[in-house]
Amino acid sequence: MRRPAPKIKPRKAKPKSWPAAVAGWIANQNIARPNPDAPQGAWIYENILPTATGGEIRRGLDLFATMPTTTKPVLSLFSYKNGNQRNLFAANENEIADITAAPANVLTGQHGGDWSVVQFVNTDGNAFLRGVNGVDTPFVYDGVSFSTSPALTFAVGVTVTANQMSRVWSYKKRLFFIQKESMDAWYLPVNVMGGELTRLPLAGEFARGGSLLFGASWSIESGDGPNEYCAFVSTEGEVAVFAGSNPGDADDWHKIGTYRIGNPLGPKAFFRAGGDLVIATAIGLVPLSQAMQRDYAALSSSAISYNIETAWNAMVAERSSAAWHCEIWPEKQIAVISLPTLSGTTAQMFVVNTRTAAWSNWTGWEGNCLEVFNGRLFFGSKNGKIIEGYTGGSDLGMPYTCCYLPLFEDLGNPLSTKIARMARAVLRTAIPVEAQITIQTDYIVDLPAVPSAPSIPSQNEWGSAIWGQSIWGAGRVKEIQQDWDNADGQGNAIAPALRVTSGATIPLDSEIVRIDITYEETDIVT
Repeated sequence: MRRPAPKIKPRKAKPKSWPAAVAGWIANQNIARPNPDAPQGAWIYENILPTATGGEIRRGLDLFATMPTTTKPVLSLFSYKNGNQRNLFAANENEIADITAAPANVLTGQHGGDWSVVQFVNTDGNAFLRGVNGVDTPFVYDGVSFSTSPALTFAVGVTVTANQMSRVWSYKKRLFFIQKESMDAWYLPVNVMGGELTRLPLAGEFARGGSLLFGASWSIESGDGPNEYCAFVSTEGEVAVFAGSNPGDADDWHKIGTYRIGNPLGPKAFFRAGGDLVIATAIGLVPLSQAMQRDYAALSSSAISYNIETAWNAMVAERSSAAWHCEIWPEKQIAVISLPTLSGTTAQMFVVNTRTAAWSNWTGWEGNCLEVFNGRLFFGSKNGKIIEGYTGGSDLGMPYTCCYLPLFEDLGNPLSTKIARMARAVLRTAIPVEAQITIQTDYIVDLPAVPSAPSIPSQNEWGSAIWGQSIWGAGRVKEIQQDWDNADGQGNAIAPALRVTSGATIPLDSEIVRIDITYEETDIVT
């Protein structure tokens, strides 16, 4: 006798909440949430600022300045800060411009725009910028004008020239330089900007060969102190660390060790976090302090980028042929990693919260170089533009969409079918938004067209309000938005995808609190 077909017996609707993803973007484990007691992570965490309490929709982009005479790519940004004086400079391969106010060229006739710049104080207490790029004569900026004086010189008989110096940094009140495509570093006497350089050969310190890429001071403390060291980084992923203050004195200069970190992804692909040196490498974003303590084979698991390891590896495979750039933004408590945009790739940057190590992927942001100036983030573009990041509510007038998709959950029973009924996004937002929630099922991500940006009355947008008529700051007080809507989707494992679009002059400043759904769970009854 043939048995009757199984019947599906629905049960009473149950609630389920996904809190904001304090763990940020997760791309190093199964798409299912393996540990329900672990902090909430996200399979997609796009265009969201990761915070200690969850995340908020990032702000947009605005044009800050344009190079005065050419649309060639902006390759360097650097700043001068001395007392009340603040200057921001941008460079392409031919010119350097002061872009603090109206852009104006301050140095022309150059041939390389990848400047390495350090601010330094001489014996008289005056602050200068010293810049090198491995092609042009090094410059000095004294707060008023650019010049080549005091010059970098060499002993009689030395065939090296000053324009071969490609990187510069300060350590123990002394300027150090890297000679381009060599294993030689050079240094000056204490507290001086120019004069005769002394060679520091380092070929014997690196077993894997290559050439020196950059150098920096490094400390296991916060800032400068007795445990400050000088680190030299090679193109092949080795770091030689020295202690002491005078390389010319054997009693005052000794090697701490040589450590492997993975091939660095560019001469500006690093930042200092406290005293530590954090380097973007082919195996991840690696603190030098960890490389000092761990074997190279186990280093990737202790990288700051461990939570997005597969995404990081994919970007390295796709974009390691061009230089990456890293910048720490203290005011936002984040570090920004600018990925090079190559043919066939999309513009994006990776962002990590420096306190929580939560990651996010910011799409539509394309920069050759980064600089934080007066608490604001700037980057140089390919068409001679200098862009300010995280300002306004659109990306150069174009809308952008944030997406939050938590890790999938089977809700304690992987064999039962869950049928979503209702869903809502709980947001703290300054502007009412269209919160699109779609139910994703069984580890398949199938997102519909993006939602529309909210309409904001122009009289209440920044720069458009009318004195005596508009409500100044209207809509900037955050309120809770938590509207229920019908939801559709069923599967053994589910996850709600939240998307919000921003496209006006004024930013949304919407914070994700959680996503709630109601669902029914079915059993098979024979």
